[in-house]
Amino acid sequence: MITGPRRSMAALSPGQVVALRNLARKQAGEAVNWINIADARALTELGFADRNSEGWRITTAGALALTTIVEGGPAQEAPATNISPIRKDENEGN
Repeated sequence: MITGPRRSMAALSPGQVVALRNLARKQAGEAVNWINIADARALTELGFADRNSEGWRITTAGALALTTIVEGGPAQEAPATNISPIRKDENEGN
């Protein structure tokens, strides 16, 4: 049974992943159009986001979770299509 952050990441919907990425962009100072409230609330329940007087923001746990998604950790979201990018294997000689 998977527990902790790995379990939470596996349970994120595509909309929650988008919201998490938008919150990270917002924290980095980029312009973000909007954050879906339902997705942000779900992220709050998981500890990946919180809300203050300035709006929604990503938490340290949320940033770590997003790093797991981006780096392709065990809780990476499945691609939306059945097409996967081809990556060169570092051990493969050309």
